[in-house]
Amino acid sequence: MRRAVGLTRFAALTLLVPCLLPGNHVVSLRESHDHVRVSALPPEAADIPHPQVVTQLLREQAPHLADMPVQASHASGSSNWVFRVGDALAVRLPRSDDYVADLAKEVRWLPRLAPHLPVPVPDVVAVGQPSTTFPRPWAVVSWVPGELPLTLDGSQQELLAASLGGFLKSLHAVDTTDVPAGPEHWGYRRGEPVTETIDRWADHAAAALSDLFAPTGVREAWRRLRDVPAATQAACWVHTDLSEENLLARHDGQLAGVIDFGGVGVGDRSVDLLYAWSIFDAPARELLRPASGADDETWARARAWAFVGPGLLTISNYRHTMPSRAERLTSMVETIAAEVDIELR
Repeated sequence: MRRAVGLTRFAALTLLVPCLLPGNHVVSLRESHDHVRVSALPPEAADIPHPQVVTQLLREQAPHLADMPVQASHASGSSNWVFRVGDALAVRLPRSDDYVADLAKEVRWLPRLAPHLPVPVPDVVAVGQPSTTFPRPWAVVSWVPGELPLTLDGSQQELLAASLGGFLKSLHAVDTTDVPAGPEHWGYRRGEPVTETIDRWADHAAAALSDLFAPTGVREAWRRLRDVPAATQAACWVHTDLSEENLLARHDGQLAGVIDFGGVGVGDRSVDLLYAWSIFDAPARELLRPASGADDETWARARAWAFVGPGLLTISNYRHTMPSRAERLTSMVETIAAEVDIELR
């Protein structure tokens, strides 16, 4: 199986304070001006362009690729339509204007980051401009080979955890001296302690999921998780959405590639550990922690943010439209709660 960059920004709710969740749908909590974004477009919500549209775009703007076969990819996510171009390339078309900025970040920063990373990431092959054929910018990227790490056994998880930790160390070490930092540029990822706004989000999710989890259990788990220290390490490059859908593994479990850099930015490294409780069992998590260089404070922030962001809020918004993803995240939330001695149901 192969995957191309940018396929799954479903509800990558990367929870950092006070601007909390990079993802893809504005929910009612947006009134707080804290940039709560969940996915605005489920994959079926808009008509998929015909492959002939992609062929026409290539003829107009990348004619050296225009003779290659084009077919729609089942790997398309909620941010972009994805089309295979031959065996080694893919075209990504943003589904709406909301996702153009994510594509622009990938185009700008992937060429800078890729040489420093130990596994393949998508190469930007060509960038298309808006036209009468398609109204938004688009890109041709390389198609990264690998399997989604959804059914790994214990030994495979351990290999993935160790190799993912190495990837994170490399990414977080890439120089940021001439890169703008701070929320005015990236809008989130600052690593502050929990605010009352986040408490309200947790309370909202507890009520919305009362048929799934005991609200008192959710609130008590959050009370025990929420008191986390602020980030003290310097801001670094972060991917922000290292979920199962954006990691590619070899048959033995080793990390084979990383995709979807639409949320890339500079901020708190805990954001890249949120899905540790979804992807890995406890022994593999204990390997990931030192392999990634995470200190106790970083790990605590990641666990708290994971509980509310990729956990409760994503389940609340996607339990009916993306049941398999919601099921994995339900297990993640229960695992995190169990670490603070709370049973949610």
